[in-house]
Amino acid sequence: MIPFWIWIMLCILVLFLVAIVIASSMENKKLSVEDYTVYSQKIPSSFDGFRIVFLTDLHCSEYGPENRELIEKIDVCNPDIILVGGDMVIGSEKKTMEVPLLLMKNLAEKYPVYYADGNHEMKLMRYEEIYGLKYKEYMHELKEYGVFHMSNETVVLEQEGEYMSLTAFDLDKRFYKRFHIPELDPQEITASVGKAAKKMYQILLVHNPNYFESCADWGCDLLLCGHFHGGMVRLPGLGGVISPQFQLFPKYDAGEYHIGNSTMILSRGLGNHSIKLRLFNKPEISCIELRRQEKEQ
Repeated sequence: MIPFWIWIMLCILVLFLVAIVIASSMENKKLSVEDYTVYSQKIPSSFDGFRIVFLTDLHCSEYGPENRELIEKIDVCNPDIILVGGDMVIGSEKKTMEVPLLLMKNLAEKYPVYYADGNHEMKLMRYEEIYGLKYKEYMHELKEYGVFHMSNETVVLEQEGEYMSLTAFDLDKRFYKRFHIPELDPQEITASVGKAAKKMYQILLVHNPNYFESCADWGCDLLLCGHFHGGMVRLPGLGGVISPQFQLFPKYDAGEYHIGNSTMILSRGLGNHSIKLRLFNKPEISCIELRRQEKEQ
């Protein structure tokens, strides 16, 4: 016969687990707008006050019918441009693309949208024998909607005769393996996308934040990342608990980081895929304002 105190402990455990499930379910739908201001002497005067909305890791999630709640909050940010950091889809044979495609269509009708791949998009691209033409069809639709898809390339953003550089770098699949974090030589970035634009403010889209140091060495001024989902569970004073590569309490989990003159904004992302768990970790829309910092006299 099981002792009474064990029954009590089991009941407490079950109630605790139920509370976590309910709290996580509620948290998954509580969109948060996070405001960042990035200063640099390299930001041209015509881009002073330039507003970026950075979206990543939607994973086919919806916030209201046709993602209206998400779009309304983006509109409040009043962006000049929308940058997408990848993983808007789920790399699965069963999951359809309607949700991210409709979101991109609606956003591209209002704003310039630049879209870089995450590991889920690249999974669809690499394994055509499994997923068929899903990746090609998805990218074709994005192009039809006026979304600029970026893969290992650079575009120049122009405003009033002044310029900034925007680059997207696709990490090889080895950089997403679990339990192992290989090093990234900055020369590998150069081999794929060329040298950083030293004379222009250089924005870089890289899905995985583990390689901030390498990206800073390459020469980015602003690095935008996702992938970590904020560490799924965030503990006060400790931050995110675990990364998708099973790093416990990873060095980078969410927010703003600096190395020298380089800044990284790491979004908590908008959704989840395999483990739909979020605690103290609201889905994030990143609103970033660029401010020109004048040289000290």
